[in-house]
Amino acid sequence: MTKIRDTITANGARGFTLIELMIVIFIISILAAIAIPSYRRYAVLNAERETQAKMQQLQIQLESWRSKALSYKGFQPQKIDTSNKVTYAYAETDNKTIYVPNGSDASNYRYKITLVDGGDTSKSLVSTGFSIITGRTWKMLAIPNTSGPAKGGSTIMLSSNGIRCAHKTNTIAIADANCGANEETW
Repeated sequence: MTKIRDTITANGARGFTLIELMIVIFIISILAAIAIPSYRRYAVLNAERETQAKMQQLQIQLESWRSKALSYKGFQPQKIDTSNKVTYAYAETDNKTIYVPNGSDASNYRYKITLVDGGDTSKSLVSTGFSIITGRTWKMLAIPNTSGPAKGGSTIMLSSNGIRCAHKTNTIAIADANCGANEETW
């Protein structure tokens, strides 16, 4: 019997011991514990930067509109659908909502941008009657989707009056004058 056991070992029976497997699993779990949060933070930062870029793009479109119409009133943002078709409309019927990224909707967005009149934040920039007050200024507020990859992202504000801030909490409202205490500029 010992001759058979020696033959099997001598002929190269191979395998890993339980200790070796446990060490490999331990090393992989440490690497995963480091990599997963880093990747998660990268995904949030990417969504924030994409939203900031979209807000700056909207700012350029707004200034271009104002240079032609002498007011922000009646502004319609560029809307790009999933087939890269460009139209000029808001994402929702409230005439205030823009979803990021392009082609997303209420079910799959990362950030939701609300664009309103800067003087009366309850009003849209879209014309709804004669008013010489609507359209003098604008304000944007971007809020992350709490169930998507941007969960935990900053709330971002931008206005024609020079407000350009972000805050880690979602307690900021469109009517607020700034991002509050501990705001960050971007």
